Amino acid sequence: MNFSRLFAASITLLLLIALALDCSSRRLYAAVLDDSELFVEAFNAYQKKDYLLAIEKAKLITENFPDTPLRDISFLLIARSGLKSGDNELAASAANRFNEEFPSSTLKASVEDELLHLVSRMKKGEQLLPDRNLQMAARKVRDDQLALERAAALKAEQLRLAREKAERERVALARAEEERRERERIAAEKLARESIKLAIILPAQPLTTAAGENAGFPADFLNSGSGSNEFLVSVESAPEYRVRIASATNPGRQLERITVAPGEKSSAIVSFTIPAGKVDGQKANFIIKAVSSRYSDISFTGSFRAVAAAPLIRAVIRPDMAKASQGQLLEYRISVLNAGSLASGELALRLTLPGQLEFVSAGNSDFRRDSDGSLRFKLAKVESGAVSDIRFKAKVRDSAPKNESLRCKAEITDSSSNIPETFNSAAVVVQ
Repeated sequence: MNFSRLFAASITLLLLIALALDCSSRRLYAAVLDDSELFVEAFNAYQKKDYLLAIEKAKLITENFPDTPLRDISFLLIARSGLKSGDNELAASAANRFNEEFPSSTLKASVEDELLHLVSRMKKGEQLLPDRNLQMAARKVRDDQLALERAAALKAEQLRLAREKAERERVALARAEEERRERERIAAEKLARESIKLAIILPAQPLTTAAGENAGFPADFLNSGSGSNEFLVSVESAPEYRVRIASATNPGRQLERITVAPGEKSSAIVSFTIPAGKVDGQKANFIIKAVSSRYSDISFTGSFRAVAAAPLIRAVIRPDMAKASQGQLLEYRISVLNAGSLASGELALRLTLPGQLEFVSAGNSDFRRDSDGSLRFKLAKVESGAVSDIRFKAKVRDSAPKNESLRCKAEITDSSSNIPETFNSAAVVVQ
């Protein structure tokens, strides 16, 4: 898995440095940070494989914006960047923070198995050493050695079977005809069972498929045994994926059984549908199974994984000031971000203002006002990694009670999924 291809845009970081002559009241600097712009910069750094910069920018979000709706994906970005850069301790810590702070997040389905494993090790008190780029070489050495061991074990098994067969034939000569026939029958059945060998060949890489769309992948059944054999074939997966296996030469025919000659293969196509509404990066597992029609206890399996691709919309609603007086005019900016690997459809944004705020204007934005006072905006699709802004003005009513916190609410619906998401603005306190 692979982190989804998130969104690309620009970030403006303004550092205001003020030096005071009086040491008792001096300030080192004042920084104006924007969480959405920071995330865009962090995401783009990740896309360019600049993982350390991605960690630095994402950390600014988690450290300076505790209430941002970008906090969950910022922790995931830190975890994935830490994993990619070899900092296993940071990766585990960030992934654990994500799990603890967002236990019900739909994004948990997209967390890589490697990160989950690191978190588990960390919780057991293990020391997570950094990756020194030796794992790949070590894995190759291990695989080569395992291949040699498997070859030696296969050769030893073949020699053992040959010796057993010779011993059975020698003993048979000394026994009664009936015993000899029985041994031959048993030996024949054993050899027949051992001759049933099948390799299920599937694509090496997971298949990324847009949510709501149909897809398929090839499956080849190679008979590596010594005789022609028949198998019952099936695919196991969650019912919502509507999986189906068919012959590659006749896609319209449901495939239930195959007969394969020695050294030959039978090709099939496994088709499925990624349900609409699946979160970007969510994994679907498919188990392909072939059971011998002669011996039901002899079966072969292969597994394949598909990954959902979808837009992932977030909205950051930020006023131009955190405190305001009665009658004061506020200017808000709504930044709509796409952190998913696919572009969104057209977006419908329903904005609800608290009763103590009076809507004034929304510039040139395309909007209409509902009878309940809420505002409806239309936005064109937002590309992966991009941001779209809406600005509007509102005035604090003269009747607004002092010390009251005012928050706006935005409900965004993507036409590609029709699943609404709700986001709250930063608070403005009436003075």
